Amino acid sequence: MKRDTGRTIAVTLTLVLTSTAVAVAAGPLNGRVYHGGAPSMGVNSEGHRVRTHASGNIVLRVAGSGKSVTVSFTSSAPVLYCSTQERIHVQTTKAATISGGSFKATVAQRFAAGPGPPSIVQVISGRFSGAIVRGTIRTKAAECSGVASFSAKAY
Repeated sequence: MKRDTGRTIAVTLTLVLTSTAVAVAAGPLNGRVYHGGAPSMGVNSEGHRVRTHASGNIVLRVAGSGKSVTVSFTSSAPVLYCSTQERIHVQTTKAATISGGSFKATVAQRFAAGPGPPSIVQVISGRFSGAIVRGTIRTKAAECSGVASFSAKAY
C-alpha cells in the first residue's frame, strides 16, 4: 500500500512540474524585443481580402518582468485598407498587461500633431509562445478599417 502511495505522489509531482514548465514556456521572453513585418494582406471592413498599404515592422518590447508589452510600428505608412498619401507623424501607445501569455495593446496614430481624436487606432492582440508571438491587428479608421494577422520573433 505504501509503495502505491509513493508511486502516486511521484507521478503527480512529475505531472505538476511538467505542466509548470509548459506554462512558463508559453509566455513571453522577459525583457526581449520581438520584430515582425507589417502585414501585407488583410480583410477590410466589407469582408474582402485585400492588400494593406503598410510597410516597416511591428515591434513588441516586453518588460523585464514579463508582465507588460509596448507595441509600435517602425514605418510612417500605416496599416490601412485604402490608399493614402499622408504619413503618420505621431504615434502614441501605453504598456499593455500580459496575462497568461496574451495581451491587447492600442496604438493611436495621427497624421499631424494636435488635439482631437487620433486619425487611426490600431488594436493589437496576441499570444506569446516563447520566442514567437502571433496575433491580429484591428485597424479602426474612417473608411479604411480592417483586420490582419501578424507574427514576430524575439531577437
